[in-house]
Amino acid sequence: MKEIPDLKLAKIVERANEKWGIGVNFTKAYRARSKAFDMADGSFREQYTRLYDYAHELLRSNRESSVCITAQPYHGGEEDLENPAAVFSPHFQRMYVCFKGCKESFFKCRPIIGLDGCFLKGYYGGQLLSAIERDSNDQMLPIAIALLEGETKESWKWFLKQLIADLGGPGLCLTYTFISDQQKVNNFHLFNFSFKLIFSLM
Repeated sequence: MKEIPDLKLAKIVERANEKWGIGVNFTKAYRARSKAFDMADGSFREQYTRLYDYAHELLRSNRESSVCITAQPYHGGEEDLENPAAVFSPHFQRMYVCFKGCKESFFKCRPIIGLDGCFLKGYYGGQLLSAIERDSNDQMLPIAIALLEGETKESWKWFLKQLIADLGGPGLCLTYTFISDQQKVNNFHLFNFSFKLIFSLM
């Protein structure tokens, strides 16, 4: 699993047959792969259930920081209600973190914010959005990060709304320059979207 994270079930069945001469069905191969993932990276499901504990610990050890977690309610049909093994708890959707130290450092830097996103290649996937700044030593300074379900207009809006609230509100954010993809000129669509969002919050 560590060498080939996207190992296909058919390959597991084939290797089991070649190496041990036994026939394994796809259900057993799926269960074996899931257990191997948990052994290699720890149980993702258990880690997600501890997110609120992690958020409380961040706020305890970094007072006046911002941490926001949202969850999706369970969506299922009536057939799921009759299944005793069905899980009805809400699912993780988004998480935003802005440390107080990073926030205060930003106010002592140039008012230029770089926005970028990258794909997460873990078991559940998703997108990591970040707002960064260059400090007086010309080093990268992270202002805020967010873990989201994907890079959509709605997720960007949610991230920018949290960021604007942390950086002094819409009025002050109108004086900042937003840059995407490390370009020297503002990405028009993202800038226009940020500008409209700031005005809508005023």
